[in-house]
Amino acid sequence: MDIKLKPLVALIISNMALCAVAHAESNENQFKVVLKNAFIERNFDNDNIKDPGSWSQGISGFYQSKYIPTVLSIADKPIELGVDASLQYALRLSDDRHIDDTILPFDKNTQSQERHFLKYGGTFKVKYDTTELKVGELFLDLPITAVDTSRQLISSYWGGQLKSKLTDNLQLELGRITQVSPRYEEGFHEFSVTSKGVKHYSDGLNYLDFKYNVSPNLKAEYYYGDLEDLYDKHYLGFEYSWKNEHLKSKTQLKYFRSEDSGAAKAGEIDNHNIGLLETVFAGNHTLGLGYQQLFGDTAYPLPDGFLPELYFINWNATGFFKKDEKSVHLIYGYNFKDYAPGLNAAVKYVYGTDFKDALGRDNHESETNVMLAYDMQNPKLKGLSFRWLYINYDVEHGNSFQENRVFTTYTMKF
Repeated sequence: MDIKLKPLVALIISNMALCAVAHAESNENQFKVVLKNAFIERNFDNDNIKDPGSWSQGISGFYQSKYIPTVLSIADKPIELGVDASLQYALRLSDDRHIDDTILPFDKNTQSQERHFLKYGGTFKVKYDTTELKVGELFLDLPITAVDTSRQLISSYWGGQLKSKLTDNLQLELGRITQVSPRYEEGFHEFSVTSKGVKHYSDGLNYLDFKYNVSPNLKAEYYYGDLEDLYDKHYLGFEYSWKNEHLKSKTQLKYFRSEDSGAAKAGEIDNHNIGLLETVFAGNHTLGLGYQQLFGDTAYPLPDGFLPELYFINWNATGFFKKDEKSVHLIYGYNFKDYAPGLNAAVKYVYGTDFKDALGRDNHESETNVMLAYDMQNPKLKGLSFRWLYINYDVEHGNSFQENRVFTTYTMKF
């Protein structure tokens, strides 16, 4: 497993993930240690609401073994075995605010933030030719099961995953995920959805995902997920890339369909979500314009645990996924490589309207993000990076707030 910090502009376009989990094949064992200092604080405009936040220091280790051929073979190709493992730990440095900030574990009985935060997992993997099976802890970048890296320790899932390259242009992934470890909880837990104050559990998520390269410039993806006893989700996406001597562009069209199976524990679910994002790259500049619209009889469903839907066109610190909500966003980013190599900056603005609050009043909301990222260029300091995210959220009927997130990360590879 490879964990790296993305450039800032790509960071915003991919819905503000502050670091990413990716899997890369290697002929060597890989071990990585990540030191992450995270300061996150939210200030509500309403003085009657306590301001959540914390300052913490994390240290995480990720091991990915190379594949070892066995004596077993099919058609003269060996079956290969390997193991992966992770250990994540964080220590709260700030005083206990006695409020759940969804960053560190929180004990509701004592109303206290935990001082220590520990996650760990292991994965057994088998490979044959272009097919790979993994069982255990999984880091999945898919609808429903995205990996949340925007706080301190990262989320993961428990189950089985099968990936196969069927042709040069077609890849199949399918799996069964039985548990989730959210970003602010230790251990693995059943999936659940809370409806009208009642928590409803699922035995697991069954999914399949097809990725197809229609042409060198056009990619398509179809996903189906069945969160047992809760709801089903379909996703269909297209991505078209184009470039010439001076410009590059990327067009993304995304459609989501969520519905209950007719006997869902959490009640009726009926929602559509369609989004379009156009991104243009010109030299050091990046400009993006997006539109997202939800329609149907209910709001867009999300599992408990603040699991993000990073496939969305508009996913921010606040999710623009209310019933019937329409939202537009504008992104501008600049790479300062000609003046200060390693420095990136970006601004994103999102405006959502045509939805109602809990009292049935017409409502609208907006969010502005300002982001800075710097990766040290000195070879002696390679792996050291800094990230700052400022969020200003404003809603007509609701709780407006401002938030700062500051991350200092040092990555060492062995």
